[in-house]
Amino acid sequence: MCCCNCSNTAKKVWSFMGVVLIFGLAAFFGFGFPAIVDSVARQEFVMKPGTEVYENWMNSPVPMFMDIYFWDWTNPNEITNPAVRPNFVQKGPYVFKEVHERINASFNNDHTITFKQKRTWQYVPEQSGGDFYTDRVTTPHTILMTVGKLVAEMDDPTLGDLVNIILNNNDLVDGITYKDVLVRDILFDGAEDRLLAALQNLLALLPEVPEGVELPPWDGFGYFIDRNTSAEYDGIFRMNTGTDSWTNTGQMRTWNDEPTVPHYRGLCGQVRGSTGSVNAPMTSAQTRDPDDFVLFITDLCKAITLKYDGDFVLNDLEGKVWVGDDRVFDNGHNFPETECQCTAPQDQCPVLKPGLLDVSGCKFGAPLKVSFPHFYLADPSYLNAVTGLSPMPQSHQFRYALHPFSGVPMSVNGRLQYNVHVKDYGLDATRGVPDVMLPAFWVEQRVLLTQQVIDDLMYIDTLRSAGHITAFVLVGVGVIAFGVALYFSIFVWKN
Repeated sequence: MCCCNCSNTAKKVWSFMGVVLIFGLAAFFGFGFPAIVDSVARQEFVMKPGTEVYENWMNSPVPMFMDIYFWDWTNPNEITNPAVRPNFVQKGPYVFKEVHERINASFNNDHTITFKQKRTWQYVPEQSGGDFYTDRVTTPHTILMTVGKLVAEMDDPTLGDLVNIILNNNDLVDGITYKDVLVRDILFDGAEDRLLAALQNLLALLPEVPEGVELPPWDGFGYFIDRNTSAEYDGIFRMNTGTDSWTNTGQMRTWNDEPTVPHYRGLCGQVRGSTGSVNAPMTSAQTRDPDDFVLFITDLCKAITLKYDGDFVLNDLEGKVWVGDDRVFDNGHNFPETECQCTAPQDQCPVLKPGLLDVSGCKFGAPLKVSFPHFYLADPSYLNAVTGLSPMPQSHQFRYALHPFSGVPMSVNGRLQYNVHVKDYGLDATRGVPDVMLPAFWVEQRVLLTQQVIDDLMYIDTLRSAGHITAFVLVGVGVIAFGVALYFSIFVWKN
């Protein structure tokens, strides 16, 4: 529309109205357009059939792998020699593709979803650093140590004498190790364990199982036995769908129908945080100033708290990363809030030195302690008690990176080590054994976004940033237009 023949007053009005229009468009692209994009996109970030998050959760397009490293104990015969430390050689990784299948998923009226999870591991020999089927290792006899721990805790001399008689007269153990066993047996298939079989038979004859006695129903011993393709092992999950508020998406409500776990006190026993597969999108305030990230891990029967560690970039896609620090496996030594992780009576805590978590309560009473691999960030005494381990942050740190706007995991390196508490439990078979934490194996769960998913997320980021860029450009144009209009109004369009 031309205003060539308009009066000078009209020209002034039209020019300043144009300036107002430009600033109005800038405000729309700076605030309105991103809000529209956010509103449309976040409808896909809730758990309900048909949304992107739900479909990807049911059938993830991102491959997941689990690397297992086993520790081979090379000098177990020297365990009672105080001048010789136990030596270990790392074998692996044995790489498995991990597939999660959601079983019996059902939506509830309180904006939650209940489901079970079946994990399947498929061996990937071309990525492995050993032969899972033929490699052999020597590792602590976990069942023997479990029996010793139980006898020590029950503090009954008669029970101790009975166990010694059974062990000494029936040739049930060959020392304190599973010696030269196949890796596949000690992990998935089950290594022969005469002690476990004898105890199972003995309990079957008793009219009533003694309180506190719980044996795994396995034909042999294996750390991951009966877990591959099991829909029962990981338990029953109930988590928020985000249909009430997208800020709640993926947050755990109960596990095995309980809001707490019995193994830890207070906050440490609360079922909380995310399982890691689905996360709530971060708000603008959270993106500017990220807080801790809480991750619920079924293998630990608890949640852990990760510390924000800065920005993260994957193929130009920007995200945030959190890491496991020395607070994760503290027991009240350095962080008062972690005192509830101690499983001993409260007046005796802390018992363990920093860096180890007692998970015996959710592992059939076995004296298993979890740390970061190679005792990374643990008290130096654990590392100094053995040889062959060498902790390095880049290889042994627990890391979790996600895309802030969507909550999609970008890169995961979930690293945990399982250690057996070996000591003289008062049995003849453990006589003279020093009190030491011996590494058994460690795992790394790996996730890395594919380029296709990266492209999809970058498209959303581009739409959101395009509005802001357009707004800045329009503000610049508006300032120039205002200056021109002001100049003409004063010096050219005179009455």
